[in-house]
Amino acid sequence: MLNQSDDGLPSYVGKYRIRAKLGSGGMADVYLAYLDGPAGFTKPVALKRMKPALAKVREFVELFLTEARTASLLSHPNICQVYELGAGDDGYFMVMEYLLGVPLTKLLARQMTDPDSFPLGMLVGLAAQACEGMHYAHNLCDPKGKPYDIVHRDLSPPNIYLTNNGMAKILDFGISKSTQSVVKTATGQIRGKFSYMSPEQLRGHDLDPRSDVFSLAIIVLELLTGTRLFRRASRLETFEAVTKAPIPRADSINKRIPKPVADALELGLSRDRETRFSTARAFGTALSEAAQGFGGAWTAPQIAECTESIFQREMQARREWLDAAQSGAFTASQAMQALEALESTDRTIADDCFSPEDAETKLVAQQNQRRQTTQLDPE
Repeated sequence: MLNQSDDGLPSYVGKYRIRAKLGSGGMADVYLAYLDGPAGFTKPVALKRMKPALAKVREFVELFLTEARTASLLSHPNICQVYELGAGDDGYFMVMEYLLGVPLTKLLARQMTDPDSFPLGMLVGLAAQACEGMHYAHNLCDPKGKPYDIVHRDLSPPNIYLTNNGMAKILDFGISKSTQSVVKTATGQIRGKFSYMSPEQLRGHDLDPRSDVFSLAIIVLELLTGTRLFRRASRLETFEAVTKAPIPRADSINKRIPKPVADALELGLSRDRETRFSTARAFGTALSEAAQGFGGAWTAPQIAECTESIFQREMQARREWLDAAQSGAFTASQAMQALEALESTDRTIADDCFSPEDAETKLVAQQNQRRQTTQLDPE
């Protein structure tokens, strides 16, 4: 069932009532939707629907289904829950939990203005939660005990959410690698965000959980220092920065960062994955232990209280927006305009993270292909 509303959005997708468009990616659109039931029951959800033009392209369909299959396996407090995979006349859609809160891009934007906006314990607590979520995903097995070998491959601030109850939630396993994958990434092809990739991912090597550990370490360092670690003016320069440029210690960027925390980050950012933390849990534990002498990693209730305090106006505005969307106080297009106003402060950073296919990306892919063909990879 797919009817159009007066402002161009679908009125319903399947049994879900559409109220606003939350965002749009290269392959799908995400909507705020409601599941309505008897006696006034209604539940907000995030509905991710394939773009109709891509729903007939087999590769994109398989990528979408791979994300759904992978996400359906995951049930953890620090991973966004997927409730359902549906199919309609215009393609497939996924139904996920709606998260009330802010993406880590919002925290990073504030840290870039004032690197001491958030307490160390809060940021370390969030990092430890994200590490636990990825440790769970990395070690998930089928009923017979065979590993699914999940690697996210796209961990970055837009894909980690801080909810109003103090929980870090990992999103978007759309380009993850696992035994559920049907479409395989071609040799030398790069998918993801250059400035948050591990060196081995940028070089097109086989990946294991240690690649995600490197990405997590980038995110944590950026949040603690308020600086972009590897982002450069072009993607080729970013490639060179990730693979070759000296990696500064966190305490050399922000003198207030304790040495034990900087030590843990340095190990997480080791280009040699044999010397990097072998698991996401080991990285998260090291960060938490390093912060013990400085108040320790915060718990979810502590993080929630701080989030409400720092983002008080933001959170209240989001609640009011959600209430208005549910009640029909404004049209779907008005809801979208209100949401864009709420997210304007972090949109620049979110856009800055993405690396769409372009001439430079293709050139890097060609370089990877030549390296593998001639076996002259310097690493």
